[in-house]
Amino acid sequence: MTLLADLPFDSNAIIVVVAVIFAAIKAFIERNKNNDGEEPPELPEDAEEDYDPYLEYQAELERQRKQLEIKLPVQVSKPPPLTSPPAVQITNKAPIRPQLSEAEKKALENLNLTSRRQRSTSGDKSTKSRIYLHLSSPTAAREALVLADLLGPPKALKDRR
Repeated sequence: MTLLADLPFDSNAIIVVVAVIFAAIKAFIERNKNNDGEEPPELPEDAEEDYDPYLEYQAELERQRKQLEIKLPVQVSKPPPLTSPPAVQITNKAPIRPQLSEAEKKALENLNLTSRRQRSTSGDKSTKSRIYLHLSSPTAAREALVLADLLGPPKALKDRR
């Protein structure tokens, strides 16, 4: 015959399990006492269309208030029905464009002129001139740094200076 102390279980865990079992049994007994043998009300077959869970909830609250002898100063009524939010009016106004200063207008004209020239002459340029144009652009330095970082040796193998 083995004793409880000889089993490989922690004694504190066994005590907690036994306490939980006793608490469950006590809760079951109290629930049966409070229920007084009443079954929860069933929904009549003809009331399925008019079933309102809010009214059933209110009836259950009222039953519990009577059981606990709680009185409310104000009678709770059904909340008002939800309404749709007000419609938003959309107007068809033209967008507001920013006003450019004289210097900005000149810069925009120069940009448009140079881009038109490059588009019109880029088809007949040689490879060297296209590469030169690309390397002289402001983004070329950024692209060179990214490519050097990607294609170069790993950081662990680079010389530390």
